[in-house]
Amino acid sequence: MGGLSVIRQAAERVGLDLLGVTPPRGATAAQRRFEHWIALGRHGEMRYLERHAPAKTDAAAILPGCAAVIVVGLSYNRRPARASHPQALAAVQEADAARRSGRSAATGRIAMYAWGRDYHRVLRRKLRDLIEALARALPGQRFRWGTDATPLLETHFAARAGLGFQGKHTLLIHRRLGSWFVIGEVLTTAPLPATPPPQAAGARPRCGAACNHCRDVCPTGALDDEWRIDARRCISYLTIEHRGAIPVELRPLIGDWLFGCDLCQEVCPWNVRAAPARERDFIVDRAGPAIDLAEVLAIRDHEQMAARFAGTPLMRAGRRGLVRNACVVAANVRAHHLFGALRALTADRDPVVAEHARWACDRLRAAPERAGTAP
Repeated sequence: MGGLSVIRQAAERVGLDLLGVTPPRGATAAQRRFEHWIALGRHGEMRYLERHAPAKTDAAAILPGCAAVIVVGLSYNRRPARASHPQALAAVQEADAARRSGRSAATGRIAMYAWGRDYHRVLRRKLRDLIEALARALPGQRFRWGTDATPLLETHFAARAGLGFQGKHTLLIHRRLGSWFVIGEVLTTAPLPATPPPQAAGARPRCGAACNHCRDVCPTGALDDEWRIDARRCISYLTIEHRGAIPVELRPLIGDWLFGCDLCQEVCPWNVRAAPARERDFIVDRAGPAIDLAEVLAIRDHEQMAARFAGTPLMRAGRRGLVRNACVVAANVRAHHLFGALRALTADRDPVVAEHARWACDRLRAAPERAGTAP
């Protein structure tokens, strides 16, 4: 256990919230489930997931000689804990009703993980510091760090390391942090003992059999009854990873989500009393919880995009994706005062942006009764 003690102490020093260790080989059932998900085409345009498939549950395919996977978690939770789940659910429903009724301002919502500094940068620094400490304590061993950019099936390895369980929204849930945390890992040739789950066999937490809040709240129906997600219908995928035109039938369902979506997490009972984040880079806003749509629609190139959002996850969408999303949100929140900006974008050099701007203009022309006089 000496090795584990060193790892835990090093993890605490670098500011990580969760830590566990698991063997380098995952379950065959998890591999088959992932491959079936790919065969169904539910990964959308994320072709890299197809290329990664052989290494999803085999860490040795990433680091030859890998003997253990150290999995860590870092909370980004900024929401105050509520006294009960019904109060949390009611708050989400009230906010959504206000947005649908047209009372929301002309802003686009940002998923909470993207409010502050890009978590890839934050985790990269912490994992490098962790590896430096481990290399001193375990000389002669090799290490390789990773985040969700590596092929590893992170939620599966994190669950096996005792960091939590997969919820019906497909995210990992921890008893204390809920699902508001990001995952990273260190692969090592050091033969470390696995950490057992913190709960006894008969008392392991899980989603309630009758709880379907995450599925019920999803506007696009991206979650099925087998605890799988269809990325092609997920608002987070559509506003971040998807590079082309958003399917017309899904655009109104995106609501005011400019980048990502938190609805399935906001209604999760396990998130009601989730502990708050301690990491300063997540607490200090960079993009923040909402952004003025006019500001986004005015972005003309990558340089302007970087000047405003460098160092945040929003750069992942690129200028095309973010402006495309802003067009959709402007139409959904009936932002008639932005009609001029949208009309100018109908001639944008990017055909995807131009098409979404035309769609937004058409939607605004057709809905004067909810926002005053038609332009």
